[in-house]
Amino acid sequence: MNVVWDASTLNHSLTAAAEVSPDHPAVITKFMENAQEIDVDAAAHKGKLLVHAVSEHVENAGVHSGDATLVLPPFSLNEDDLARLKEIAEKVAAAFEISGPFNMQIIRSASADGSASTLKVIECNLRASRSFPFVSKVLGHNFIDVATSAILGQGVPEPVDLMAQKRDYTAIKVAQFSWTRLAGADPFLGVEMASTGEVAAFGRDIHEAYWASLLSVNGIKLPRKGAGVLLGGDITKPELASVARTLSDLGFQLCCSNRDVEQFIGSLPYVKKPVRVEFPLKDKRRLREVFDHHEIEMVINLSKSRGRDMLDEDYVARRNAVDFGIMLINNARCAQLFVGALTKKMSSDRGYTEGKYVEGRIPAEVKPWSAWAGYV
Repeated sequence: MNVVWDASTLNHSLTAAAEVSPDHPAVITKFMENAQEIDVDAAAHKGKLLVHAVSEHVENAGVHSGDATLVLPPFSLNEDDLARLKEIAEKVAAAFEISGPFNMQIIRSASADGSASTLKVIECNLRASRSFPFVSKVLGHNFIDVATSAILGQGVPEPVDLMAQKRDYTAIKVAQFSWTRLAGADPFLGVEMASTGEVAAFGRDIHEAYWASLLSVNGIKLPRKGAGVLLGGDITKPELASVARTLSDLGFQLCCSNRDVEQFIGSLPYVKKPVRVEFPLKDKRRLREVFDHHEIEMVINLSKSRGRDMLDEDYVARRNAVDFGIMLINNARCAQLFVGALTKKMSSDRGYTEGKYVEGRIPAEVKPWSAWAGYV
């Protein structure tokens, strides 16, 4: 599966598909750019909705739901959206006369005239999804128990609207990737799932929850204050400018290997001039020396598509960030969320510890599950 942006990529994708299956080479569907993806996990009995949970993706549509950063309760959906999403879940449950668990992916896109957003179901699975344990823990309601009762038709509970209950916390589930075990693989998020696990954490708000969950991922090392951050990717993404401005304000040294990115960052008001990095594409040892020389401890690469080949500059940056054990952020919305969390932590007396483990010190975010939620 691929998202195609131009004619040459379309030709390449169709040619490759035809080689695999010449009789039925491809299915083409419309891709809604800059749309948001929403997960709805639910259980029903004889078509009647019993429970449902609405989780929001941080990344825009185009990133597989298994790789997406999932937020519950939602951080940007209004009451009208939540009511319409519940109505959709009720209609789907009734249409298929569902008894048991089901999961839907729904696309949300804003209308051109600024009126109500458009909601479209792009997928519905009559099964429990990998997010069922997550929503159960976050909402304090065991969805599997409800779904099992519905399947057996025994002890079926009364419907409850868990999304109508206000909560003073947020939980975020982030993906765990194994790029280091896949030599040469492009660490790029797309419509095909690449993650091999996941981590979830609670927080008082979206930034604290994201900080706690991200730092729980194996291999994540925060950059030191004042260290170098290598920026790259698509300069048309609006997040690139705001991420660069925030990192500059926080005292990080911005680095660029691409002339267009360098000129773009350099043209931003109130942003320190970035350092131009000479980027050896073929010599990994020399590239390691370049990273060390500029003290690059984070790579933020917001490319629109995968690398064309192994000499693609953005691919080299992403791949070697993984190989060098350097923190990599490869999605614009996640980069925006991360620098927001970083700003809060660096301005807090008790927050940012430059990624160092302090013996006997428990971060403020670490609390038992019962302190956030509990089964009812």
